[in-house]
Amino acid sequence: MSSAYVIRNQLGQYLTRKGEWVSGKDAGALFHQPWFDQALNHLIEVNSKDIELRGKVVELDMDDKGRPLVLELGPDPQQPTLLVTDSADSAGADAAA
Repeated sequence: MSSAYVIRNQLGQYLTRKGEWVSGKDAGALFHQPWFDQALNHLIEVNSKDIELRGKVVELDMDDKGRPLVLELGPDPQQPTLLVTDSADSAGADAAA
């Protein structure tokens, strides 16, 4: 089975070919490269536009159709309340400490 490299951000979301961050449910839309250095170069380009990004290159296996097999889905950016509640919980914990 072949493998490919994808980019994940600090929230666990995956980068698409369009430059958007998604949960990874639609694996066909994900940005993926066959070589680590190509994915790393793209991560550096994306990071130069967003200095708050804490991304990493992750190796994933490919399915028979040439799409990455995403085993660990990230949070869905279409439902921002999921991200806000996580931030609020951690902020409340910091205030209580």
